[in-house]
Amino acid sequence: MPAVTPRPHVMALLFDTDFKRPADSLVFRRLDGRLFTEEEQAIVRNATIEELQAAGVHVDNPEAQAEAEAAATTLAELLLEYAVKHHRTLAALMTDEDLIEYDRLGVIVAAGADRFLPHD
Repeated sequence: MPAVTPRPHVMALLFDTDFKRPADSLVFRRLDGRLFTEEEQAIVRNATIEELQAAGVHVDNPEAQAEAEAAATTLAELLLEYAVKHHRTLAALMTDEDLIEYDRLGVIVAAGADRFLPHD
């Protein structure tokens, strides 16, 4: 999908928007406190995620959050696979405290390790 170019008139409004407002409010104000016109309100409400992000606005994106959580699980599974196979090498690099924690966590993971094994 090609990158969407932010629209200049939308960006101008976003840069002049005071986003410190109640979360349940859909009324936007300028940085100096003046309310946007109805037309400006509609423009800001219809800004794309890309435009909001380009303006530096934090946008809660549930799809990105779910993707990040899935990636974290996949990464943990991948790292666990290497940690188990190369325990001696890994242990030699750890501090005593980390090695104790590694062993403690290893016992917990081993109790549920069957979920990491390949299924036939």
